[in-house]
Amino acid sequence: MIRAIKFILLLNFLFCFSANAHYYSESFSTWEINNNEVSGNFSVLEIESTRILNIGKYRDLAVQDKLSETMVFKKYLEDHVIVLSKNKICPLKKPSEFTSQKEGFVNILMTFQCSSNTDIKIINNAFFNLIQSHVHIARVYDGKEILTEKALFFNDQTIEINPEQKELEFNFFKNFYNFLKSGINHILNGFDHLIFIVGLLILINGIRNLLVVITGFTIGHSITLSLAALEIMSPNGILVESIIGFTIMFIGAEYLIQKTNKYFVTNIFLTILIASLLILNIFTNNSFSTILLLGLLIFSLGYFFLHRSINKKNNLLIMITVLFGMIHGLGFGSYLVSTGINNSNIITALLGFNLGVEIGQIIFVLVILSIVWMLMQLRLNKIIELIKNFSFMLVTTMGFFWFIQRLII
Repeated sequence: MIRAIKFILLLNFLFCFSANAHYYSESFSTWEINNNEVSGNFSVLEIESTRILNIGKYRDLAVQDKLSETMVFKKYLEDHVIVLSKNKICPLKKPSEFTSQKEGFVNILMTFQCSSNTDIKIINNAFFNLIQSHVHIARVYDGKEILTEKALFFNDQTIEINPEQKELEFNFFKNFYNFLKSGINHILNGFDHLIFIVGLLILINGIRNLLVVITGFTIGHSITLSLAALEIMSPNGILVESIIGFTIMFIGAEYLIQKTNKYFVTNIFLTILIASLLILNIFTNNSFSTILLLGLLIFSLGYFFLHRSINKKNNLLIMITVLFGMIHGLGFGSYLVSTGINNSNIITALLGFNLGVEIGQIIFVLVILSIVWMLMQLRLNKIIELIKNFSFMLVTTMGFFWFIQRLII
């Protein structure tokens, strides 16, 4: 077992150097057309905006001209977002400006003056030259009506609009369907959420127990998704993503306790947290992150103390799953708010997106259970056990990586 733990820690360091290349990258924008004026509000996580410092031209602006990272990003955005009207470039009407932003995000408003409001094209090249897997979600309004919405990819970075030829009325069912697709895509592309579900699958024995735990996770994330989307709660996006990494790592520690029936793993788990705290103090002066780590440390001590003291451990696990579901729900909610939903369609967005997340989650669980069932029918129990052990290493390693990377880097 000690060898297994050493192997896991080795994998942690390997992932810290290599996994960044596979980090999920996304940005959002909402556009409005008023007469000949085209305005776009561009939103992206702060950590995403720092990617541009890998480009020499913009790195020099930060170093030589001593511009802040956000000012350099604003310059980068002005260079990579183009608006055309009848194939003529629309100039910026005024300098781009920062708008009121949610903590952890950068929001920049760009206003273009066009000669006409017909045959408009918005070309967004931002981030695609840095990471080809980047996804940009754009939504275009004409007043309060949604003209169109589109996901931009490396091979398709253009939105074409003609307000004089409006699409069919953006009714409830069309709006619901769009958010339903968005929810399915988000969960199936959200590798951290999927790996958390993998952790639950290897941890829980029995279909009945699995249904109870998955239901608890669903209830938890549905509550906080709604609260975040309605802006009753406004969590820090980066810290939420970091805590999601913690929940994944925590599930890995729980599985190791269940597997070995020994509690020495608790000390190892807490040591990792303390080491993380020390690293944070060395490389940053972020007191809020330090407080967060201390809170997680106290939470872990309390949980494992209860774990050793009570007999009905399944009940404790269900409560923890609901709590962790609420953390993941804050992540879903931050994403949904960032897509630019407005008050007129927020209920539709909530219903469609949440249902899409559930459908995507069910699809993923059914695929995994189908594979396990086929292996059981073939009586390949050793392979099933091998897959569970590998999944445990994957869950623990990626949880540790995401926790540290999102909190510190």
